[in-house]
Amino acid sequence: MEELYNKIIKKVKELTIISDEARLKIQVTILVRKSLNFMNRDDFPVELIEPFAEHLALKTIEETEIKGNISKVTEGDTTIEYNTSSNSTDEMFLSLKSQLFRFRKVGTV
Repeated sequence: MEELYNKIIKKVKELTIISDEARLKIQVTILVRKSLNFMNRDDFPVELIEPFAEHLALKTIEETEIKGNISKVTEGDTTIEYNTSSNSTDEMFLSLKSQLFRFRKVGTV
């Protein structure tokens, strides 16, 4: 599995600049584990390495550009609140879920 994680991380680094490699490795580990559980597989399909890396690179770029979604704006005395409690790893998994259906093994226990 370590080799798989390194392939995904290497591809992400080719696509964007990474400031926190430890965080990226944790995200990759979580995404791969959740994906394997969802697909009922022990092996990770090689065809998913690039889509995972591309998605992680896009999310990394979005996080550096926007530190949080605006949840509240008040004009009088200027109040701006950011929604920073979102779980980006869960969001990434949900957005990749449609690609995982193709590799899902059905009927295994």
